[in-house]
Amino acid sequence: MTGPLRLPAFRYLFSARAISYIGTYLAPIAVAFAILDNGGGATAVGLSFAAWTLAQVAMLSFGGVVGDRVARRTVMIGSDIASTAVRTTMGVLLVSGHAQVWQLIALQACGGAAVAFYSPASYGLVREVVPEDELQQANGLLAIARYAAFPLGGAIGGSIVVLVGTGAALLVDAGTYATSAVLLSRIRVQSIARAGAGFLQELREGWSAFVEQTWVWVLVLYVSLYFLLTYAPFFVLGPYVAKHSMDGARSWTPVIIGEGIGALLGGLAGLRWRPRQPMVTTGLLLMVTAAQNLVLAFHPTTLLLSLTATGAGFAFALGSVVWDTTLQRKVAPEKLARVASYGWMGAMVFLPAGYALAGPIAMAIGLKTYLVIAAAWIVVSTLFVIRLRAVREVGLDEGTDAVPAPAQ
Repeated sequence: MTGPLRLPAFRYLFSARAISYIGTYLAPIAVAFAILDNGGGATAVGLSFAAWTLAQVAMLSFGGVVGDRVARRTVMIGSDIASTAVRTTMGVLLVSGHAQVWQLIALQACGGAAVAFYSPASYGLVREVVPEDELQQANGLLAIARYAAFPLGGAIGGSIVVLVGTGAALLVDAGTYATSAVLLSRIRVQSIARAGAGFLQELREGWSAFVEQTWVWVLVLYVSLYFLLTYAPFFVLGPYVAKHSMDGARSWTPVIIGEGIGALLGGLAGLRWRPRQPMVTTGLLLMVTAAQNLVLAFHPTTLLLSLTATGAGFAFALGSVVWDTTLQRKVAPEKLARVASYGWMGAMVFLPAGYALAGPIAMAIGLKTYLVIAAAWIVVSTLFVIRLRAVREVGLDEGTDAVPAPAQ
């Protein structure tokens, strides 16, 4: 066995992420149709997604500090245990017939808070268990795990929702979090996470590291507006269009599967392709996702929407691999969890509003108009951002000041 998978710690991390991602991608379809089946509409679906994201954003900076102070494996296990409890509660409420829309939204917020501690620690743990010259390959493998789980999770989620019910789907999600926690407990690594001068001081140090490189905060702002204006409308209004103009979950499930297949191909491409201008490439890839919004705007067939979703998945996944690798190489390992947390927080800060407002805005200006505006925004903003010197001059193959990962 060659590459990062030869390392036992990375194999456990890869396996944990793979099984957890299956649950991650079956959950949205289950939550969306649980809300709709319990009397909610597009606005309630948006609010459930907003609650998750708002709680996650609110806790990310704390998660980043904890991920640089406490062993990152331990932080991720704790996050998985909390997520298991949240999804189990949701599943039991739905299976027993006692679920109410407000309860599901509140539990979504609890789930978002739990995962806020997972992602920053995960960035740091990858950097601890994988040598620097293999980071892109490791990120590519993790992307493959993530996006192979996308169609599988979507197919499993859609099938369970249709054949058994939304509650059963969320109980399966709980099981994937529990399995992930067990796998992570098997990792043995010398952690570089250390408590520093104080919690608030470490928050400030993380912020300084985040803003000192212009390309980082510029692209985070760009992505935050993308999530608000382009991403959120598609995933809130998509299930609504599927339910009222297509064939419900049977139509939406192939779209999710298509997105996942494309993303899997993007992860495979990320194993080897190293663009000379990685941040310009990331922007151009993100611009491709405009196509799925345009197609959704015109009440498409399931096949056409699935094809554009496949292209969007490929673009988003490949861009994510390039971004992750560049960030891990340019940021010192002992600050990586905090910088990653500010990046996640900044990128998602407007996403709750995007989810919450997608329904009302679509009702006010028309669903078609809203989705066309969403597509136009990412095209125009990308063409502006990639012309900025700070973005164009970032090179993936440049030297880095980061300290090498501990020897395995």
